[in-house]
Amino acid sequence: MVRQEGSDEPQRGFAAIRRYVEIALLAVVSGWAYFANLHLSLLEGSEGLYAGIAGEMSRRREFFDLTYHDVPYFNKPPLFFWMLNLSTSIWGDHEVALRLPGSLAAVGTIVLTYALGTRLVSSTAGFWAALVVATSHVFLWYGRRVLFDSTLTFLVTLALFAWVQVQLLGRSSRWYLLAFVSMALGAMLKEMHGFFLPLLVMALYASIQRDTRMLKDRFFWAGLALAVAMMGGYAQMLGPGYQHHFRLGSAIQSVWNFEWGRASGPAADGHPLYWYLGMMWADFFPWCAVLPSALLLLWTQRPFRSHPTELLLLVWVLGLFTAFSLATLKREPYLTTIVPGIGLMIGYLYHRAFSSIESAGPMPALLRILLGVLAVTFAAGMFFGAAPLRRRWLVSSDVVSPTFIVMMVSLSSLLLYAVVRSRLRLALGTVGALAIAYVLLVVNYVFPAIDQAASPRKATEEIKTLALETQPALFMYIPGWPKNEDALYYLTRDNVVPDLPSQDAVAEAVRTHGAIRLITEEQHAASLKERAGLVVEPLREFRQPGRKHLLLLSLQGQ
Repeated sequence: MVRQEGSDEPQRGFAAIRRYVEIALLAVVSGWAYFANLHLSLLEGSEGLYAGIAGEMSRRREFFDLTYHDVPYFNKPPLFFWMLNLSTSIWGDHEVALRLPGSLAAVGTIVLTYALGTRLVSSTAGFWAALVVATSHVFLWYGRRVLFDSTLTFLVTLALFAWVQVQLLGRSSRWYLLAFVSMALGAMLKEMHGFFLPLLVMALYASIQRDTRMLKDRFFWAGLALAVAMMGGYAQMLGPGYQHHFRLGSAIQSVWNFEWGRASGPAADGHPLYWYLGMMWADFFPWCAVLPSALLLLWTQRPFRSHPTELLLLVWVLGLFTAFSLATLKREPYLTTIVPGIGLMIGYLYHRAFSSIESAGPMPALLRILLGVLAVTFAAGMFFGAAPLRRRWLVSSDVVSPTFIVMMVSLSSLLLYAVVRSRLRLALGTVGALAIAYVLLVVNYVFPAIDQAASPRKATEEIKTLALETQPALFMYIPGWPKNEDALYYLTRDNVVPDLPSQDAVAEAVRTHGAIRLITEEQHAASLKERAGLVVEPLREFRQPGRKHLLLLSLQGQ
């Protein structure tokens, strides 16, 4: 007995050391992915829009009625903008402070995923699940932005984390209170689906398991009452323009407004019901090569009622994915809410592969094919991946260093070797190494290259320099909405360039000054050229992503 205990002691020690190393690696990867290079220019319009709304809130000292360029903004409730205002009040009005709430929420989601995977399956599952969340393309691309989706994902994950403590782990039913508070905050952040997404997972799981325990628990109903009180009090504080966010009928109509008889046709925004199915391959890169095998592995764990953890993961992913696919409006960032569930699903696969004798057998054919395609995709992307950056982000120079290319091609070759030799553990480990390398690629190379090629901050700094010249006077004419929100955020933040609200105001400025310079967009430049009495001459173009180019014009009277 003494020898046996002594032989177990090193194994426990090695397991503890491995766990500490995994946690340290997750901390480094997550910190780099969601806090490095946050200072780069705002991107893709929505960041500038939300930053502008938060800035107007701060300047007006009005926290319940939002405006954008003095026009009421009712598209979202104000909670998210309160978070932005708090961050900028503490750290200053700049990109890092604006992005900090989303980055903190992203890291919080990674921590919750690790805790869920560890408690439901094993520390191995927790590590790989958290790594999937940290490195998946959709989460990496949108999780560090000035967007709602990262914070909503954290709140949905926190609600399910608290619910799991009671439902699957047998902890105190007081956890229901935290679950419902998180759901209420989700609704206060981004309409009622922030409340109903986790509730959908809970209801589907309980229905399949025929489990009515939570309906008989007083803390469940106390939590529900608390959530309703929070949402009701919040709605009462807001103006009438925001009340539709908290009406169940309005939520159903806005989210699932489609004709059942035309279920296979395109949605109102032009995306068909199966659009997310195609986007999964890009948005969950590089883990998309492993995802089908993880899904199949969970599906084989039947009957589902005997495998509660496996059932939860399937319900989490398939339930939310189905709800999003049926929704009228489809956007890539919405998929971030599914990322923790997919991470746990893939973490379960890694747990089975690394802790059982199943990995000694031949690699499944589907997994072998997809991993082979992934290896080739990574290697080819190092040589041909600049083309999408040129088309979408105007990046014309080389992005990646030769050393990094050699490293990526070497890892791709190692993955291909593992696939050919059917070395499952080596192949799965190499996918993780490639995922970490992908974080370095995006954060260290892609984001700075985009910023260098078409930075709205860089363009507006040049415009502000032009404004310091005394003659001719420089004005801005960008009416209407939506517009180039990123550039406008920088132009209006320092209030250097006076804004002209209409063509009549432009004509009046020409009459007053004789000749002026004007910053505008392409469509407004075209309308000014057609106006009688104005001579319009283009002087310079400031190229921006999404064809939202800024033009510098010279205007004078005829």
